Amino acid sequence: MRIVDEPETRVRRFTDVIALLATGLGIVLVLLIAEFALGTTEGLTQDIASISPLLQRLLVAPVNIFTGILSVVIPTIMIIDLLVRREPRRIIEALGAAMIAVILTLIVALVLLEWGTPELQDSLTPRGWETLQLPAYVAAIAALLTAAGRRSTRRSLSVSWNVLWFALAIAVIFGVVTIPAALLTVLLGRIAGLSLRYWVGSTADRAYGEALVEGLRRAGFEPRTLVRADMSHLTTQPELDAVTAALARTREGRVYALTTVQQHHLLVVALDGDQQAAGFASRLWTSLRLRGIDTRADVSLRQSAEATALVSHAARVAGVRTSRVLGMGQIRDTMLLVYQRPPAARPFADVPDDEVGDDLLDAVWAEVGRAHRAGISHRRLDADTVLVGVDSPLDEPTIWLTSWEMGEVATSVLAQRIDVAQVLALTAAKVGPERAVESAFRSLGPSQVEQAAPLLQGIVLPAGTRAALKASEHPKVLEAVREQILERSPDAEVSSENITRFGWRTIATLGLGIFAVGFVAVKFNTQQFLEAVQQANPWWLLVGFGWALLTFVGAALALAAFSPVRIPFSRVLLTQVAAAYISVAVPAGVGPAALNLRLLTKRKVQTPLAVATVALVQVSSVVVTIVGLVVLTLGSGSQGVLAALPSTSVLIGLAVVALVAAAALSVPRLRAWAKRRIMPTIRQTWPRLTQVIGQPWRLALGLGGNLLLTIGFVGAFHASLSAFGRELPLIDLAVLFFVGNAVGAAVPTPGGLGAVELALTTGLTGAGLPYALALSVVLVYRLLTYWLRIPLGYVAMKYLERTGEL
Repeated sequence: MRIVDEPETRVRRFTDVIALLATGLGIVLVLLIAEFALGTTEGLTQDIASISPLLQRLLVAPVNIFTGILSVVIPTIMIIDLLVRREPRRIIEALGAAMIAVILTLIVALVLLEWGTPELQDSLTPRGWETLQLPAYVAAIAALLTAAGRRSTRRSLSVSWNVLWFALAIAVIFGVVTIPAALLTVLLGRIAGLSLRYWVGSTADRAYGEALVEGLRRAGFEPRTLVRADMSHLTTQPELDAVTAALARTREGRVYALTTVQQHHLLVVALDGDQQAAGFASRLWTSLRLRGIDTRADVSLRQSAEATALVSHAARVAGVRTSRVLGMGQIRDTMLLVYQRPPAARPFADVPDDEVGDDLLDAVWAEVGRAHRAGISHRRLDADTVLVGVDSPLDEPTIWLTSWEMGEVATSVLAQRIDVAQVLALTAAKVGPERAVESAFRSLGPSQVEQAAPLLQGIVLPAGTRAALKASEHPKVLEAVREQILERSPDAEVSSENITRFGWRTIATLGLGIFAVGFVAVKFNTQQFLEAVQQANPWWLLVGFGWALLTFVGAALALAAFSPVRIPFSRVLLTQVAAAYISVAVPAGVGPAALNLRLLTKRKVQTPLAVATVALVQVSSVVVTIVGLVVLTLGSGSQGVLAALPSTSVLIGLAVVALVAAAALSVPRLRAWAKRRIMPTIRQTWPRLTQVIGQPWRLALGLGGNLLLTIGFVGAFHASLSAFGRELPLIDLAVLFFVGNAVGAAVPTPGGLGAVELALTTGLTGAGLPYALALSVVLVYRLLTYWLRIPLGYVAMKYLERTGEL
């Protein structure tokens, strides 16, 4: 028997990462409880201490017993166990983790002594002691046990952990350590042990070589040769062909080419338990991020293997040509799935472009259609999971669909639409958008293709397809596919559908928003704000809200003027109102742009033209704001309070910034980066701008609308200040608004939340207003121009959705 394998004796387990994060969260919770629940922890400690007289009669020297158990008994048990198991390396790692835990505990103790609050220190100080007590040897034992392995794998570890908790209970009862201190030291030990265990790796309990062969025999197969296929340096083996290599690229787990003593050529997929958590976490993250993609509830390795086999079997019963599951087995922490190997086939990726005929494309769609009619989705169709028969006639090509790990029975319509989008993308990358779309219309009909068009986006495509699209000879393949669909179905909705619930940008935005709001809240005095608002003039507040509503009119005029098609002004106005609602979840400026783009594309404006129009609206708004500031500065003669605000130091700082920017642009790489950031916007807007310039009344109306937008915000700011009986010159307010608006656009928080308040408050304080009054003015201004407009936006959004405008 011939075996070609490469065992991995040590692996980094994803479960260790999860445990590390959970332990860190546990430390935070213990410190919070110790800080803010001092009375509760003290009362619990006293209740426990009330039983100590009884135990003292039973335990003569509890402290000695406690220290003896921890310092002698547990380490001795573990070292003897590891010696018996012949794991000297694990002994060294366990002792190293114990030393790291001692150092970490000492550092934490010093930090708590230096910067900890009195309440926190008291909760970590036992009765009769003058300072906090964090027994480092407790952390050392916890780290030693953690580095020695998982508790569920050895009885000695399970017993040792139980003994540790029993010893800690004795220590708490007799006042050697407090409850928070005991928990904290154990968690610190866990941090040290888990970190070291993940860094150096854990002993793998996977089945390799002879063990793998034994598992196959249990499943009813007698191997003659077993060759690993998913290792790049092992692919030169004669048993490995293009099909096996392609399947190795797409299958989850280890892939082997199996030849039995009966000369049957099969495929073996080995799923390892230590990878199960990582795979489940990846699928769960995908299902959370994407709407309509629900992860299978594969809690265990066996469930995952059984679910994969079920989908593959269901697809085969439905008539889909796919590899049959011949058997399953389990040995150690590995599940084995044995598949029929597709005879004489090659991956779709290896088929030369000139050999891909219309019959071959139609055959691919036929297999996908059979799966969909049976309520099955694949969810990872690419050029490696689609196999083409080598010996099949040219007019009747044979297609195999493989790798159903992500597949689903009783699937949703959205999942099937994603399948169609994936096949459209992979065939377009191969034969071009025109032939790919023509084949899809011929095989599926217009309805299914039109429904899949909004899902032609990179996030739903497998990595292999995305790479193929980038390397394709056809530029902007997905956009070209949409255009081909529109040519055949002019009324089709092809604009991208938002199926992403959130991404890393959203998470960062949320984090920044929380930080900014927290920063403002720390300095916010509710009593002072309420007193200031009670003294504010309600008529000025009403005037300010009127100015805030006027901004909707200005934004609507700008879009109506620059729009390439005629849109009823009421619809444009309601769209700007609706943008106030989605500003709760997106950064400042993004909401109006997104809704304007949606409004134009719903009116059948081509996507590139719609994008250029929205970009022109935004660019013109910036130009109008800057030109308006210059005009106000020249016209006012700088008579206001802010005439002295740009002090010498500020002017010097601005000059330094300008010099640094000029010097940076002299660097070729930075200049190229700035050019890459600016030129796409110019190229987008320039053709549309030249068209608008040819219609002076449109240009004047668009610029006037943006000017009205700026005037509305400045007017609301002035009314908010006047409501508190204060005045500032118009140029001062305009400058402050411009700064606040720029900061809000630069910081990706919803509506510039936190950043705008901080910038405007700082500006008003610099203009001479007391901080409390400045903050009150800014909060009232944001109430008028942000918060009070959200309910109006919600009503407008629902109306436009109901009428089909958005």
